Amino acid sequence: MEFVVAIDSFKGSASSHELNQAVKSGIEQVLPEAKVHTFAIADGGEGTISAVEAGIGGVQIKVSTVDLLGRPIVAEYLMAGDLAVIEAAKVVGIDKITPSEQTIQEASTFGLAQLFLDAKARGAHEILLSLGGTGTSDGGLGLLEGLGGSFEQLPDFSGVKITGLADVTAVYAGENGYAKVFGQQKGGTPELLEQQDQKAQQVVQRIKKNQNIDLQKIAGTGAAGGLGGAIVLLAGQLVSGFEKIAALLEIEEVIKKADLVITGEGRMDFQTAQGKVPFGMAKLAAKYQVPTIAFVGSLGDNLGEMEELLLAAYSIQKGPGSLEKAMQKERTLENLEFLTKNVIKTRYYGEQGRATRENLAQNK
Repeated sequence: MEFVVAIDSFKGSASSHELNQAVKSGIEQVLPEAKVHTFAIADGGEGTISAVEAGIGGVQIKVSTVDLLGRPIVAEYLMAGDLAVIEAAKVVGIDKITPSEQTIQEASTFGLAQLFLDAKARGAHEILLSLGGTGTSDGGLGLLEGLGGSFEQLPDFSGVKITGLADVTAVYAGENGYAKVFGQQKGGTPELLEQQDQKAQQVVQRIKKNQNIDLQKIAGTGAAGGLGGAIVLLAGQLVSGFEKIAALLEIEEVIKKADLVITGEGRMDFQTAQGKVPFGMAKLAAKYQVPTIAFVGSLGDNLGEMEELLLAAYSIQKGPGSLEKAMQKERTLENLEFLTKNVIKTRYYGEQGRATRENLAQNK
């Protein structure tokens, strides 16, 4: 039997690698001879560097820069050959602030530029920028300024291919723009967000007139508070974070031979089908008629498109309890291993798995 295990991190609880290992342990306790392929994985947010490093190697580079409020920090990015992988959240993450009306006005992506410049100086031919988890809403202006440009005069960053990894399709302005879609969680009031959106609308018109680029027609330009738009203005492209990482790790080649795919995330609901890891894994598996099971921290009432893609979805929780306890790493990993053992027993010790059961009995 061959299994592919690729679970996104349970944010604030356990990493992708830790979760995968718990599942692998559960499988091997039931099926000792099973071949279990694990992939640390991400969708372009937290854990992107770890996922790519686990798959293709590389060296983490430390750079002195500033965070989203201009405070000095040291941030890391990954250099793998001529590929640089930068997590925006490591520099301008929302976890670095308490979102407020003040922070949403002051927060800037300026500090990211220093990582871009360092990567270019080290010979990077491509930069992957994960766009998840940011606390900024500056339309990407800070990054452009840090690179020596502006919306009026774009910086020259030729010679380096820039790819933004996004799991959202928000555009730059309007009802589906960065201010109105993401601004409230970053501390914006309705009045302030309306002002930000008006500025974003003006930027759209200036860029359309001066650069002949319509940010409203490109999905993802509103990602990370408009940082996606800055990537486009740097002649970059925006792609699905999961798809890009899965291709780098060559996950599809392993799924072709698998008997079962196991994936998951902290919370699964209707938003999962908007490009999250379980959706991407299940789509790849369905392409080769391989069933997919999801293990998650919590399940929403409406799983949307995932209902059709998954064989089953399970919450790892054993019973009622506080969120604080549920998110404890040790408890999470123990619950996941326990659930894995029971699910694998059910599937492969049942009528459907008679041959496997008989083989196991002979080997004892």
